[in-house]
Amino acid sequence: MSCHLSDSDNPNIVPKPRGNSPKVIATTLAILFILYIYIYQEEHDVIHMLKNSFFISFSSYMLKGICNFVEERWHHFQPRYGKNCCKLLKACFFEKTVFCIFVAVFIVLFTSFKLQDIVQIILGCCCFLIFYVAGFFGPTEVEISQICEMNKKNVAHGLAWSFYIGYLKKVLPRLENLIEAYHAEKDNSILRYKDTWKVHILIPLDCHIPDEISKEDANIHFFDNLPDTQLNVAGVMKRSYKHSVYEIFDESKRPHFCIVEYATPLVSLYEMSRDSQAAFSSQDRLEQTKLFYRTLKDILEDSKECRNLYRLVLLNDNKRGEDPHYLSKEIIKHLDQQITEEYSVEEEGQQLQHNFPTELSHVPKLMISNDNNSDLPRSLIA
Repeated sequence: MSCHLSDSDNPNIVPKPRGNSPKVIATTLAILFILYIYIYQEEHDVIHMLKNSFFISFSSYMLKGICNFVEERWHHFQPRYGKNCCKLLKACFFEKTVFCIFVAVFIVLFTSFKLQDIVQIILGCCCFLIFYVAGFFGPTEVEISQICEMNKKNVAHGLAWSFYIGYLKKVLPRLENLIEAYHAEKDNSILRYKDTWKVHILIPLDCHIPDEISKEDANIHFFDNLPDTQLNVAGVMKRSYKHSVYEIFDESKRPHFCIVEYATPLVSLYEMSRDSQAAFSSQDRLEQTKLFYRTLKDILEDSKECRNLYRLVLLNDNKRGEDPHYLSKEIIKHLDQQITEEYSVEEEGQQLQHNFPTELSHVPKLMISNDNNSDLPRSLIA
């Protein structure tokens, strides 16, 4: 059974990856505009206007690339590109530009331009450059966010991968052995259900992480630590990693035991939002926290080493302020879900076994025949 991580309780909190709707809408509008002009204009005029429009758009794009090229060539050629012209060209122009150049050359060679056409193209390029200098064609917040998410260049992506590679990937595969060693050492009955042998990773949206979880909720008490995991990491010999077991009381004051800890990279996001040098606002922090949760969730779901050994618990800021026992209730809710999921899987397996019995599931019986008319040889039935 894979670990179930559902966002159904917070459907409007964690954003989904952006789709291709803007491109689909733009393509649809372009087709509609062309059809409208084609219907109400003569075919010759449509082709002529389309040619001029293409040259205005293409020339404007090339002029913008040339402006960037000059800046990069004069001031950043050595430190940014190592004096590599190919890298510089790829940074200033798209690879698809080559195709547009061939189209432009073809049009120039096989069509004619009137003086009026040339003036129209020049004026169109001038308008574009004026708008470009004024900042009208700069990327919007949506475009910047989309570029960063697609290229995995957000702060959240780096923190999520660092948290996984530098910590979770090292400790989670050893978790079951640690719990078994703890049971052998302490000889107690906590953590009885193996389906709850998971590290519950708390991810608060406000990134507020206390040093002691018990200070956040009076129904949560520290119980004990599992045995240390000692690894040689980055020159540090026998670096210790530790998990803490907490006793959590429900509304009926019944105790529940589980391994709980906060996602420590969120401390960095919180401190960045408080440091003016980082230029990281509280809104930036919120967006990066959501992206951190989504990225870490995707990473862990694809990780074979960490399968069934974790549980991500997303904490809503508003609910934390409304209920002093929100944290304990949220953790217990996840514990109940895990037990329910495990029971459902076992019940389904038993149902399948009941519906499709095999001969090996029955006790074998020895069948002896006393029938003289049997087809078996006489020596076997004698």
